[in-house]
Amino acid sequence: MSGRGFRPPDPATTAHRAYRLLARGRPAAAEPAADPVAGPIADLAADPVAAVAFGLDVPEDQARAGMEWLGERRLLAPDGGGVALPEQAVLDVLAQASGGLGRMAEEVERWRSTVSDLADLVCVHRERPSGAPTGFESERVDVLRFTDRAALRRWLDDRALLNRRDAVAMHPALAPNDVLRESLKVDLGLLKRGVGFRMLVSRTAARRPGAAAYLSALEKGGGQVRVADAIPLRLLVLDGSVVVTPGPDGEPPCDVVIRSDVVGRCLLAAFDHLWVGAEKYATFVGAGGDRDEELTAVHVRLLRALATGAKDEAIARQLGCSERTLRRLVAQTLEALGVRSRFAAGAKAAQLGLLD
Repeated sequence: MSGRGFRPPDPATTAHRAYRLLARGRPAAAEPAADPVAGPIADLAADPVAAVAFGLDVPEDQARAGMEWLGERRLLAPDGGGVALPEQAVLDVLAQASGGLGRMAEEVERWRSTVSDLADLVCVHRERPSGAPTGFESERVDVLRFTDRAALRRWLDDRALLNRRDAVAMHPALAPNDVLRESLKVDLGLLKRGVGFRMLVSRTAARRPGAAAYLSALEKGGGQVRVADAIPLRLLVLDGSVVVTPGPDGEPPCDVVIRSDVVGRCLLAAFDHLWVGAEKYATFVGAGGDRDEELTAVHVRLLRALATGAKDEAIARQLGCSERTLRRLVAQTLEALGVRSRFAAGAKAAQLGLLD
């Protein structure tokens, strides 16, 4: 008979048969054999492989593979003379796995600590130029130029994974709503990791339809938002040393990333100066967004309440205002959305993504 296509038996199949055999303590035969040698397995502890090979009528290498399968799963008794209960084997395997996971966690923490220590040493390179006076230090400043805003956002998303301490941003105008929704995922990820995040926005940007959903979610996630009358430039500073700002006027327009401790420190000082005099976003919203007929977080909450079909009395309680104030807020909301009915306001709000 040709051996072409022959496959050795699966060790698991042999192991299952061996387990049943060892559990009974006799060969797996339909009828007891007349030969006394075929009775209960003799000298199992002395040579279990030979005993299983004999009991199953299989080659010893096949029996050995099955026994090794049982041993790996803690299904053999410690003395080699029988089998362990599956329940006990499960407990043994879980105990070993728990110990292994504990060691793995310790190893991961050790590597994390090592990487953190190395990151602290990866700072801006300083060198003393030839002929410089004693005590002089120059700083190497790295500058990256991005003419593609989408490429810059991808770079920032990757950089966010390395951001460890804090981030500050200021915006004279905010990005489109679809970009804000994507940015919010990254911003909330930073906050969840314990990175401090402060944002300054202009009053015009804060009143723009759709901005309230982003700014409110940012504050709810642990960020801080303040509103200023005017913001001089768009700016982002990560960990005090990575600065992102628009590049010089020219063709094509670009954004620049500057990696410098000194530049970062100077711009952070300018940011803090504006921050101290800015209005807290919660105060700005509570005042009705400077009372201009534009959407604020209160208007967005009103729209979401209206979308549930709740009555004015219940919505007023939810917003903490009187029904008279509620009617004024409804009128402001309709005016800001450019519609005449509550139904049309709900449709427009859904279109703008304010009900998400």
